[in-house]
Amino acid sequence: MDQKNKNQYHHTNKFIDSEVENIFSGNYDQTILGTIDKNEYPFLSKIVPMYFENNFYLLLSDLSEHTKNIKINEKASIYYALVENNKQKLNNPRLTLIGHIKKIKCQKEDSFYKLLLKNYNKLEKSSKLWAYFDDFNFYSFSIIKYIYVKGFGKAYIKFF
Repeated sequence: MDQKNKNQYHHTNKFIDSEVENIFSGNYDQTILGTIDKNEYPFLSKIVPMYFENNFYLLLSDLSEHTKNIKINEKASIYYALVENNKQKLNNPRLTLIGHIKKIKCQKEDSFYKLLLKNYNKLEKSSKLWAYFDDFNFYSFSIIKYIYVKGFGKAYIKFF
């Protein structure tokens, strides 16, 4: 992409979509949840998202700051930091999802909750213990768009 290109993003293709799907499936280093607080300031916190059956799920405590923010404003983002192999830090790949997050209305005894927990426990081994605490619940993240930056001049956008 040259400096004169006014559109900073390329459209995705099947190869980029495949790379992003690979990230969703766990090929990343860290993930951060971005929410908006009651004073309309951004708040960031480390999370472990689960991509399961083409949907995103998070197991969150109702006592956490990000969950309090979600109750006020469902707009959120999830940032995937990938392994940094390039010496120039800004030339390393990263992925940002933008969308809405909502609490899933189900009881811990429900088969759907148990199915989510069974799969989430594969990502976060200790989750089976604390998932049954009263304050923990599953949330779904509905993606509106993503921005995938592979490096300088390699930025892709996809709308859903």
